[in-house]
Amino acid sequence: MNYFAEEILPGHPDRLADAIVELLVDEAIACDDYALVAVEAAINLDRVFLTGRIATAEEFQVQILDLVRDVYWQAGYRDRWQIEPIVDTSALILSSLPAEERAVRGYADDQNIVVGYACSEPAFNYLPPAVFLARKIRSFLIEMCREESEYFGPDGKILVHLEQEGSHLRWRRCNVLIQHTPRVSYQDFFQLITPRIGEISWVEGWDPSLLRINGGGDFIQGGPQGDNGLSGKKLVVDHYGACIPIGGGALCGKDPHKIDKCGALRARQVAVKLVKAKGSREAFVWLGYLPGQRTPDFLIAKVDGVFLTQEEILRTVHIPDLSIEGSFRQLNLGEVRWLEVLQKGYFGNNWAWDV
Repeated sequence: MNYFAEEILPGHPDRLADAIVELLVDEAIACDDYALVAVEAAINLDRVFLTGRIATAEEFQVQILDLVRDVYWQAGYRDRWQIEPIVDTSALILSSLPAEERAVRGYADDQNIVVGYACSEPAFNYLPPAVFLARKIRSFLIEMCREESEYFGPDGKILVHLEQEGSHLRWRRCNVLIQHTPRVSYQDFFQLITPRIGEISWVEGWDPSLLRINGGGDFIQGGPQGDNGLSGKKLVVDHYGACIPIGGGALCGKDPHKIDKCGALRARQVAVKLVKAKGSREAFVWLGYLPGQRTPDFLIAKVDGVFLTQEEILRTVHIPDLSIEGSFRQLNLGEVRWLEVLQKGYFGNNWAWDV
């Protein structure tokens, strides 16, 4: 069996866009638990275009340019890599939230099917092993790029390919793409990165020949000056990797009353509960919501290949309140800092929905 996973660094154009919209969600929820947020960001060169709507108890007042600048700075666009973004908010609607809309925030405003997943390994935080390992490598590369910012830029990607033979997990390939200055040689890359991946990895069969770095050539022009970025594009990265169906939609740029977000978190929670209770290898959970509903239209699980109805799930684990408002309150989603969740990973970090 093969496992694949991809990760991206904070300076990747799509991740910059994701971070901007999640910081806007944070600011809106800090003003009003029931804030309605549905925003998207597109970036290219030094331009940031924001679209969508933010509605709060009182009209949303925030210095958006300052927020965007902070996202760029935190991602590593400072000193030699500095970018001064220009923000266009002409298509972003900022308004107060009418009482009639506030009253229906606990009802789904769209149809959606969300998928939760968990596997049996607590050591991997109940995530697929390739996803867990790709995150470990990402953390190391972020640290390396910050410590060696004179040579390495904020943009980059990781792709991990593992193969399982019986109970043995083995390396097949590790691909790394890192932004850099012209002074960095491939020898520098390999000397810095290869030993550290060997230290991080618990997977059998690590060999430097399996590492591929900047296979397309020099990566000097990166970030939004090398490619465009759009929020919500990295759905597979934000969920469970390429081997697991994701369902639903983008997690970022939406307030936690939106089913795309709160439903996906609840589905993950039920999947983790099933794996723990049954000692199973893996569990999938599907929740389906229809417009105007407070609770899911259906709950279905698949545990080690066997489908379970809602009644069969209930005989195995306690099913939490799956209503939108119940999920928001029980998981304390109004207290979550969504930018932090984005940066660490929406699943597998002992969040309230991971246990």
